[in-house]
This record gives sequence, structure tokens and C-alpha cells, in this order.
Amino acid sequence: MNDTQAPLDVYTFGPAWDIPVLTASPFGVKLITWLRMQDLPHRVHVENNPGKGPKGKCPWVMVDGQALGDSEMVIETIKQRRGIRTDTGLTPQQLALATAVRLMLEDHFHQVWEHELFIFDGGWKRAYEFFDQLPPGVRVLVRNVARSALRKQLHARGVGRHTHEQIVQMGIEDLDVIETLLGDGPFFFGEEPRDIDATVFGFLSLTYWTPSESPVWANLRSRRALCDYCERIRERYY
Repeated sequence: MNDTQAPLDVYTFGPAWDIPVLTASPFGVKLITWLRMQDLPHRVHVENNPGKGPKGKCPWVMVDGQALGDSEMVIETIKQRRGIRTDTGLTPQQLALATAVRLMLEDHFHQVWEHELFIFDGGWKRAYEFFDQLPPGVRVLVRNVARSALRKQLHARGVGRHTHEQIVQMGIEDLDVIETLLGDGPFFFGEEPRDIDATVFGFLSLTYWTPSESPVWANLRSRRALCDYCERIRERYY
């Protein structure tokens, strides 16, 4: 029988820029926030080498002695193994909407986020500092290799083929969607947070608190409802 009280070990990128969350990874913030929503004991380990994970990406989690990667697959596996039911009471339409929003953030806004922080020169001024947590002997090499590899990856995925102005507009349109759907509610589907709030917070928080000169970052900070949303979840879970 699995020990449902055993702490889960979460491995993710370290924090940076004095942000009030435990990692500079949107997916890491999503996963840690979800664990806290469920009151699941966990330990967060800084691991800046994603190659050590089972899927070659951060974060990953040790669940019942097994290393699992991909934040969404980790969450679904924990639900199954620990007998956790979430999002009860939501309609099929709400569940479908949550999936659509999650995919928009993880597959589209994530590309914009990476471009604005690591490729756009205004963001790179501060993203450069993220690598300062690495040992001095490898810091410069990893910094340059990572940026070059990410530039190629974003071009292959699509967003990197556009002008900066077009990429900014894409990010703003994504924020329009989130703001419209959030409405006046404290959380995405009303008075209590749901699974989707962990994902939304993961991406909004690291846009809101990361010190970047990007127009996308400035646009989010001009939206009182989204800023208040980030502060609300931080106060509740961090």
C-alpha cells in the first residue's frame, strides 16, 4: 500500500529575482501550488539540470519511489494513486473551458513568456541573472547555450518566427482571455480555487513578479484584476 502521508519530493529550477514563489519555472509554480491546494506534504529541491528528470524537463516529482515528469501527468497520477478528487461540481463545459485555458497558457503563452524573458533584449537583461545561481565555472557557457537553444526551439515551434511586436500582441490577447474569463470572481470558477487556478497562477505570477522590461509584463501589471488575483493566491498558499 502506498504511504499517502509520505512527502512528495519536487525537483525544479531554483528561484531568482527575489520572487515570492519557490521556483522560476511556471510549471514548477503550477505543481507546487496544486500540491498546496490539496494540503499534500512535499519537499522542494532546487535542481537546475532538467536532464536529470525522467523527461529531460523540470519539474519532476518522486511519487511512491517513481520519478514522474510533466506537471499535468504528475498531478493526474497523484490524483489516481492518492484517491484525490478535485473540480467536483464543475459542469462539462467548465471542465472543457479549463482544459482550453490550460493549453493556451502552456502551449501558446509559454512561448511568448520564454521569448520575452530570454530572447527579447529587454527581458534578457534580467533573465541573464537567472543563471547566476549556477557555479561560476559553467555559468557563462550554460547561459549562452541555453539562450541559443531556446531561440532555435521557439522558431521551430512557431512563435519565434514573428516580429517582436506581433509576439507582444499574442501575449496581450492571451491576457485578454484570462481577464475576461476571470471576471469579478476571486478565482477562476468562483469563490474557491480549482485545478485551473494553479496553472493560471503559475504563468501570471512569473509574469507579474519577474522584473522584465517586456511590454507583455507591463500590460499584465496594468490589469488590477490580474495583479489582485496573483496576490490573492500568494497570500493563501505562500
